[in-house]
Amino acid sequence: MANLATDFMGLKLPTPLVLASSSLSNRVDNLEAAEGHGAGAVVLRSLFEEQIEAANTALEEELSRGAESSPEARTYFPPQRVGPHEYLSLVERAKKALEIPVIASINCCAPGSWTEYARDIEQAGADALEVNLYAVGADPAVSSAEVEARYLEIVHGVRGAVRIPVAVKLSPYFTSLAHFAARVDKAGANGLVLFNRFLQPDVSLDKMAAVPSMTLSSPSEALVPLRWIALLYGRVRAHLAASTGVYDAPGVLKQLLAGAQVVQLASTLVKSGIPQMGKILQGVEDWLDHRGLASVDDARGQVSQRAVQDPGAFERAQYVHLILSQNI
Repeated sequence: MANLATDFMGLKLPTPLVLASSSLSNRVDNLEAAEGHGAGAVVLRSLFEEQIEAANTALEEELSRGAESSPEARTYFPPQRVGPHEYLSLVERAKKALEIPVIASINCCAPGSWTEYARDIEQAGADALEVNLYAVGADPAVSSAEVEARYLEIVHGVRGAVRIPVAVKLSPYFTSLAHFAARVDKAGANGLVLFNRFLQPDVSLDKMAAVPSMTLSSPSEALVPLRWIALLYGRVRAHLAASTGVYDAPGVLKQLLAGAQVVQLASTLVKSGIPQMGKILQGVEDWLDHRGLASVDDARGQVSQRAVQDPGAFERAQYVHLILSQNI
């Protein structure tokens, strides 16, 4: 029977399957169910930068109102920083309920004092922190270099605030993703999660207005992280986590063969239920046994760009070959 245990950012996981940050991961009973069906770790639903900043602003307004009536009012309050207490409570409750690692998540787009909140998350007991860099570069006056510098400032800020491992969740929309991934790696990220999904707004014909749109990922979307994990494996120090579009055991195995340390699951569990994780894990174990592989580590990276006979398969050569062979 193959050994499914793996290491992710220095954390010991019993399996390479991770419950991704999603609607499922904000309830402790769901986290317990995921652990029961084979999750190696869980990522809590994201706390947004805007939520932290809003809480801090509310405190400042309260302090200002008090200061108007007494010049000593500000010193009356004990030094404190108020954040979304419910999130810290979720971290604490998850840690008490689970034996597997609990990874907190912050969704952010700009540097700010909110990065100090990472310390509160660490003190609440989180085993690691996932920083989801999510912003749409819609301002024509802001260059790609400025966007990347802002992101790196976030990574430096969080990395300097905590001692627990930090994973950075990226989008694929960079002019030179490999270069930026290497810079994030150099900035101290212990893991890279590939990729987050930009939720696209829709247009309501009845309201003639933009409306939010939320759809589950599709299996075809897994090809993007698959390619980049294969390209980055062995070229960055940070561990690689696959996210988006993985629905079954073959999908997990492909990401592991490309070089993923762990595979995050969300849409397939939302669609089919958390017990789907156990079915996927059994399929992974069966395949490893069938191939005579003793562990997940034995499979990892065997089909990365550095390992395959045709490294160009992950670059432009694959595109040219496919187009010409199909006469498109």
